[in-house]
Amino acid sequence: MLKESTLMRAFRFTMDAEGGETYTNDPRDPGGPTKYGVALNYNLGTIPDKNGDGKITALDVRMLEEADALVIYRDRYWRPGKCDALPDALALAHADTLYNIGPGAAPRILQRAVNACGLGIAVDGKIGPATITAIRSLEDDGRLGDLLRAQAAERLYYYRTRPGWPVYGRGWQARTQRCFDTCMALAVATQEATDKDSNSPHGKAAGEGAVAIRKPDKRANGYRAMLGGE
Repeated sequence: MLKESTLMRAFRFTMDAEGGETYTNDPRDPGGPTKYGVALNYNLGTIPDKNGDGKITALDVRMLEEADALVIYRDRYWRPGKCDALPDALALAHADTLYNIGPGAAPRILQRAVNACGLGIAVDGKIGPATITAIRSLEDDGRLGDLLRAQAAERLYYYRTRPGWPVYGRGWQARTQRCFDTCMALAVATQEATDKDSNSPHGKAAGEGAVAIRKPDKRANGYRAMLGGE
C-alpha cells in the first residue's frame, strides 16, 4: 500500500474537523452555506457550478463532493500556502489554519510563531524563501516542536481576537488542541523513522530534541495555559 501523502493526511484531518459532508447554514456564520468547510461567501471564485446554471449559489454548495473539496484545498490553500516546502507536521498545522482562518491571516500566524522562537523575519503574510529558511533552521536545530507549539499559540491568540469567539471559541480551541496533538505525534513518528533509516549512533538524541523537549518562549508556552494545561 502506498504511503499517504502529506497533502492527503492534512486534507483528512481538516475534513474531519470541518464535519465532512455535513451541510450547514448557520445565520451567525458570515461564511454562509458551507459543506466540507467550503463556505459560499468566502469561495465564490473556486466553487464549481455543480448544476450548470451559470451561478454559484447555496445549491452548488449542497452538491459539492469530497473530490471538489480536495481540489479547492489543494489549489487555493495548500499550494499557495507553500505547504509542500514545510516539514510534514508543520505543513498539516499550516494547511488546517489556512483552510479554517484564511490565506490572509494564516501566513502571518506562522511568521509570528517563527519569531516567537527567537528569529526575526518580516511578518508580511508571504511564505517566501526567508520564512522557509528560518523554519528549516529551527528544524535543523531540533526545535520543530517549539515551532509547532508557537504556531498553535499564535493561532489560538488570533481566534481570541475574533468577534465570533463567544459563539465558536470552544470549538476553535478544541480544534487547535487536536491539530497540535496530531502534528506533534506526526513529528515524533517522522523523526523516529528518520533515525531508524539513518542508523546513526546519535540519531535518537537528535530525534528527542526535534520534538521540542525544550520549553518554547513565553508566548508559545502560554498556549498550554490558555487551554488549561500545564
